[in-house]
Amino acid sequence: MSETPNPLRLPNRYWKQLEQLKAASICIRLYRNRLARWVRWVEIVKAIGSSGGIAGWVIWRDWPFLWSGVIAASQFLDAMKGVFPFTQLHKAASDLTVALELICIDAEGEWESIYGGKIPIEGIIERIARLKKVQLEAERKHFPEGFEPSQSIIRLATQEAEAYFSAMYDEANSDD
Repeated sequence: MSETPNPLRLPNRYWKQLEQLKAASICIRLYRNRLARWVRWVEIVKAIGSSGGIAGWVIWRDWPFLWSGVIAASQFLDAMKGVFPFTQLHKAASDLTVALELICIDAEGEWESIYGGKIPIEGIIERIARLKKVQLEAERKHFPEGFEPSQSIIRLATQEAEAYFSAMYDEANSDD
């Protein structure tokens, strides 16, 4: 005697995958935002060093080695900004944020069709596999060595994703 398969099993799997995808998207956005602070700091130091160094040299000509050192350090930072790991990671995180958000938008549209019963079981199976695949491809493209977020970022991303889904999909919040 075999049991009847649960008709909600595959839609629930798609939903769980969608939740994971949204949390990953938020996680990489939070990581990108943290890196942006470092990138801004380097840009500010460069601007102050370059402009301040030239102005300082003009005003206080008594210490030319100090001011030439400030200007040289500023130029060095400018030349090395592409080498600093956080600038490269910031670009990768920015690109991955956009890629994952675009995947989320498509996945949420598919979820509405799944939830509405418009997609047969075979279609749901294909969509779950495709969703996993495109997420993995995006992550591998932008972080080929992998990405290990901190526990604090994971916690924040999970909380933000839960709040998002609660606001967007809880029946009490729906306009229907």
